[in-house]
Amino acid sequence: MKTKILAASIALALVGCNDSNSNTSSSSELAKRPEIAIPQAGQFIDAQVSGLYFVKGELSNEGEFTKPDGTYSIDTNNPSVTFILGNRNGGLVLGSSSGRDVVTPYEVVGTHDRAVNLARLLLTINTHSDNSTIVIPDEIKDADVGDDILKKLGKIQLDDLDSAAGKKAVDDVLTLLGKDVTQLIDANAALVHFGTEGSIGTLTNRGSDVLLTHWSRGSNWTFVERSAVQRIRPNEGAQFQIAIHADRTLGEKVFNQTIGLAGTSFKLEQDAFVMLKGSNDSTISSSFSAQYLSCIAKDGEFSWGTGNNGGEVPLCSGEHDIELADPVKEMANSASYTYVLTDMTAFQSTDERYAWEGGPEDDAVADMGGAYKCMAEKNCSEQVLTRFSTQERLDENDKLNETLSGSYDPITDVYTEVASKEYVDGYHKGRVSESIRFIYPVEKAGDERYVDFKGEWRVRETRPDCEVAAKSVYTFDDTGLTMQGQEFSDSCNLKELETVHYSYQNLAEMDFWWFGTNLAGASKATLDQLNTTVRWNDKIGEKDHYKINRFSYIPAGKNWDRGVLTRYTLDSAGKKLVTITMQKN
Repeated sequence: MKTKILAASIALALVGCNDSNSNTSSSSELAKRPEIAIPQAGQFIDAQVSGLYFVKGELSNEGEFTKPDGTYSIDTNNPSVTFILGNRNGGLVLGSSSGRDVVTPYEVVGTHDRAVNLARLLLTINTHSDNSTIVIPDEIKDADVGDDILKKLGKIQLDDLDSAAGKKAVDDVLTLLGKDVTQLIDANAALVHFGTEGSIGTLTNRGSDVLLTHWSRGSNWTFVERSAVQRIRPNEGAQFQIAIHADRTLGEKVFNQTIGLAGTSFKLEQDAFVMLKGSNDSTISSSFSAQYLSCIAKDGEFSWGTGNNGGEVPLCSGEHDIELADPVKEMANSASYTYVLTDMTAFQSTDERYAWEGGPEDDAVADMGGAYKCMAEKNCSEQVLTRFSTQERLDENDKLNETLSGSYDPITDVYTEVASKEYVDGYHKGRVSESIRFIYPVEKAGDERYVDFKGEWRVRETRPDCEVAAKSVYTFDDTGLTMQGQEFSDSCNLKELETVHYSYQNLAEMDFWWFGTNLAGASKATLDQLNTTVRWNDKIGEKDHYKINRFSYIPAGKNWDRGVLTRYTLDSAGKKLVTITMQKN
């Protein structure tokens, strides 16, 4: 188990646990999930942020601005909150969160790069005398409909502040605010800021201390863990590569055989931690993935063999030499992307039981640290699980710096972990990997939880070279989707959408690949599906036109459907073509 749990938990090791002797039943009954009161107010903390616009509950509600200490109010009957750098007339939609005592950039925007870039932007536009408080400029708060500042804010892409297009979007805002465009805070300075007094790294009380009895040893609850690598920098001096989790360019047969995503499930019994049959957190990365896809494309049997240096090498029907299929050749050496595919040969074939206590040599769960430690010691709580930390640690013999944001949401009952780790010496020196992980309970093995798309979603589409945005409403029902509003026609011109009903099968063949893949219903998606990157062929006539869709979603609200789904479409060189944000009305 040590390899399984270490792979699943090593980034959790920085999360602390308090001492407790609380007990749960040793029977097979499920422990009762505790009731945790929804707060009436929370704080937005980078430092405390004053003047950030927020809308509680329904998107049509009138919004307010956070107070000088970053406080925002919460509708306890509809406890989701949307944050906007702007005002009622527009601006940059940051994201949505369940009503929490404290939210940070990580809870709102979801990924490490976007959280750091949001901090960079907020620190740069801050009008306070120092960074112990961030005050949003009046030019943003008081802007009228159609003002340039709101239009320019809406063009900022938080995953990209440093490319030519990304820098221009930020520069335009800074110029309108009367700031020198060279003043944009860099990423390292933003990370240092996170560790200063009053910022997220120094907070010790970020929520309830009520014990999560269902997250405890002996609770008999089953847990699902889903994760996805998001970006990798292979070495110092290289650019970041976006991780691709699935490839449709070889046809639907190959896509359907290789789309499975990494995940594990485990049960918290009194006498043992049980890693359940079917768990698989193993991935195939880099050029091995291109060989894997090429093998499946020619109906070969993929397996692993031993290379000349003793390491594992891919085999296709027993052969070492695997000729790459044409559609994946360019990806094998891409500077912009890297494959990170699930290893379909590595699913666990039986349940495996492990001791809660004992020494590291015993594979004891309590010694694995993090969420596993507080599960073993029966003291998990929102306070314990919700931490930001940076630490230098060893990965075998290599030293690395790890930045971790862990956050437990009592409303969704989901633990979300955003991590970045950089190797500072050894063979992998300079390598950086960024990932996201979700852990949540279900009642029994085989159960799953989903985001159900049924309902009305507000949609906004932007393009880097266009000053206008296309706004529309997507209505999902039992059978599919109807769209109303605007779309881009050619270049930067807008046109009215045709009133056409698309079935979920139609949508699955287009951008929304997950529809129809889950037995619980065609309209539903898992959290890992909504945080994937998929390569596809937008073929024009007989000419191949490869594109990449990158999705990002953080759950909010009791039914997980109050978050903001972001979809970026990029070309094969990594250039962003389209950004679409969707939020349920």
